[in-house]
Amino acid sequence: MAFQYSSAEEALCFLTWKRLFTVTVLAVLGPPLLKLARRIIRSRFSPLRVIPGPGNGHIVFGHMKKIRTRKQGLWHEEMIQRYGHVIKYKAYFGVDRVYTTDTKAVNYVLNHSMVYRKPDQTRFMLSRILGDGLLFVEGKVQASFIHPVFSHLLD
Repeated sequence: MAFQYSSAEEALCFLTWKRLFTVTVLAVLGPPLLKLARRIIRSRFSPLRVIPGPGNGHIVFGHMKKIRTRKQGLWHEEMIQRYGHVIKYKAYFGVDRVYTTDTKAVNYVLNHSMVYRKPDQTRFMLSRILGDGLLFVEGKVQASFIHPVFSHLLD
């Protein structure tokens, strides 16, 4: 059934509102859908996909609900026993997290802090607990903090 308009002005008004509604819906839903699509595509081609782990978990909570309900560290210990020294699990909204007890890997990550940055949420939570200290500063800023303290050793 086609719409019947009494004038061209009414038809134009309807099309304008329809177009305005479409643009509004796309403006509101577009960015989150694009971000979700980007995250899904990244996870399908990520080198992390070959790291063993407990699977996908909940679509919103990932494995965080299980981690938070267990005694601190127990869940990670069980996963390390089951999958080895390096595991991949899902954080909130399907974000991949890697957990390792391999000392060489931990040393490499700590020495390449510009490549392996701490997640913003983790930095925020830990800085609220421990303060904004040297532990949470990364890269060149960290070097500029450390240099004056140890410069006498370089002479």
